[in-house]
Amino acid sequence: MIVITGSARVAEANRDEFGKVAERQVRLSREEPGNITYGCFEDRLERGRFFFYEEWKDRAAVDFHFAQSYCHEFMDAARRLAETEPEINIREIMVKET
Repeated sequence: MIVITGSARVAEANRDEFGKVAERQVRLSREEPGNITYGCFEDRLERGRFFFYEEWKDRAAVDFHFAQSYCHEFMDAARRLAETEPEINIREIMVKET
């Protein structure tokens, strides 16, 4: 399984637009066959700070995801709307079956 986390800090003036593009990204990503979970959350104590959490079946699912045009559109919008460069971390998780 692959876990991806990301974060972005968005100015108040861009918050609504960012929320719309993030919602589209989540909705479309959840429809992909290799997606396990995908969420976007805003920090309740720090308005405009968004956190993303994703789980993918395998590396092929992640490669497919990053090849989608809506994913490129989201990344471009996130860079444009965020105050600083958004962060992304990708980790392969070993799942121990019992």
